[in-house]
Amino acid sequence: MIIRTATTRFTAAAIVLGALAGCASAPITGRLSVPGQAPVPAVLSYRSSLFGGSGKLWTTLPAGETFNGKYVLSGRDAPVTGTLSGDRGSVMVCRFALNEPGVGPDKGGTVQCEISTGGVFDASF
Repeated sequence: MIIRTATTRFTAAAIVLGALAGCASAPITGRLSVPGQAPVPAVLSYRSSLFGGSGKLWTTLPAGETFNGKYVLSGRDAPVTGTLSGDRGSVMVCRFALNEPGVGPDKGGTVQCEISTGGVFDASF
């Protein structure tokens, strides 16, 4: 009985570690342009799901507003769009052009995010 329990725990731990290793995450460094201000550096981060068909997006802009949301891959030829909600009521809509459509941000591309308050984040990654 003790051997079976230990084996079960080891197997469960291996599955969890494998799932965590399969999720890619990275910062996407770009610039934020706000009307009437000089562009400033900004970072949009992502974490892909286990199979890469969707993922999470988040950022904190220089003015302090934090945005969180998700993206979903629609298909190999469809653009990827993510919608993020800000903690101060703003919305950010990001459109990705991926180097390898259908794979997610892991293989790079470009992104442009329009913020409901008028700013634009853009990056090549």
